[in-house]
Amino acid sequence: MRDSQSKARPFYMALSGLAALFMSGCNGLAPNTTVQVPVLSGKATGRVMGGQQPVANVALQLYAVGSSGYGSAATPLLTPNSVMTTPSGNFTIPSFTCPVGNPLVYLVGTGGQPITGVTNGNLALMVGLGNCSTVGSAFIDMNEVTTVASVWALAPFMTGIANVGTSATNPTGLVNAFAAINEVANTTNGAVSGPSLPGNATLPATEINTLADILEQCVNSGGGSASDTTDGVTNGTGCGKLFYLTTIGSSSPTDTITAAMNMAQNPGQNVANLNKLRSNSPVFQPAMNVNSPPTDWTIAINYTGGGLNAPQSVAVDQSGNVWLANSGNSSVSKFSATGSAISGSSGFTAGSINVPYAIAIDQSGNAWIANSGNNTITKLSADGSTGTAFSNNGLSAPKSIAIDASGNIFVGNSSSAGISGFTSAGAPLTNSPFTGGGSTSTTAIAINPK
Repeated sequence: MRDSQSKARPFYMALSGLAALFMSGCNGLAPNTTVQVPVLSGKATGRVMGGQQPVANVALQLYAVGSSGYGSAATPLLTPNSVMTTPSGNFTIPSFTCPVGNPLVYLVGTGGQPITGVTNGNLALMVGLGNCSTVGSAFIDMNEVTTVASVWALAPFMTGIANVGTSATNPTGLVNAFAAINEVANTTNGAVSGPSLPGNATLPATEINTLADILEQCVNSGGGSASDTTDGVTNGTGCGKLFYLTTIGSSSPTDTITAAMNMAQNPGQNVANLNKLRSNSPVFQPAMNVNSPPTDWTIAINYTGGGLNAPQSVAVDQSGNVWLANSGNSSVSKFSATGSAISGSSGFTAGSINVPYAIAIDQSGNAWIANSGNNTITKLSADGSTGTAFSNNGLSAPKSIAIDASGNIFVGNSSSAGISGFTSAGAPLTNSPFTGGGSTSTTAIAINPK
């Protein structure tokens, strides 16, 4: 799902029971520039908190994301150890220069003293900030909640603290992922629910708080290693248990960001035991019952509206907008990459949409819908205002649709043995419908990209 077509994001967007994987869009980010941008000293200020207590002597580094591939090396923008938190956890970023292109940046804090006189070398917290030139536009609060929001959003682009990046063909995906951070967490006060969360969205706040509480048990300690424990539950340090339970293969994490990344990328691993790591009086509340773990640690943001009614299929366009075919009210819903409804309360209905079961997006942003209710397909404009229905050519209760690199449309017919083919203009392809090869009652279809 890392290609430029899908823009898939690491958070799941659940729409009336349908979960669609996609990467979020980024609100309020400054447009890219082609020159270096200086940021003056004192503009960016904030604090680092472990739970509800400040952490002193945390070393801060600001990273610009990589662009040479997924998990590519990020660029540090500050002189190492030039920024340390005060005893009250506060910090001020000195002058620095944003690289050409005004890239997305994130702030990382490592080490420090969560307890007076006790240094925790395993402490690592982070917060995604947006475009480089916007750093300092608001107070920065870094804690376990911002770490959860940032790591879960950036997990598909991340292989470590200093390795967050995307491919040259999918910059929008990473922009979208940064926006998800501002939906899940408020980076100015470190609390669940960010300023970009749409009014039609609901967060799993108890799960997010629980994940933050799990990290907090390691953050506010003297550190440890996976070798501290033999089972991750009954013995060992808080960090030792966390690192033991988030070990992937033979590689154990040694910091809380990497442990969080392993949880986000392997959400079904050791869920019940991880859920037991938080304290009996969790810092971030409400939290999950210690004896009632979730199925996994996927963070699902639920969205409503836009005409959703028994959606059967989903597609994502080049901008990260999400389209759904609604069989319940014969309509199509469209949501922005951040989950805001673009279609009205009844959805898009142009072009004789009738019990749609499948949807695909062409390179021009048009949506193609397979209508099982009236044996047609509909070409719907990108804004949903106009649509054209095409019939015949063997269409028979079509329930699947796909588009090849040339823009040709292929439709699977659930009530016949043929596969209908159309040009991008809606004309039947030569020799269509296609039969043979054992195809019958086709309910799914895909195109070989080669």
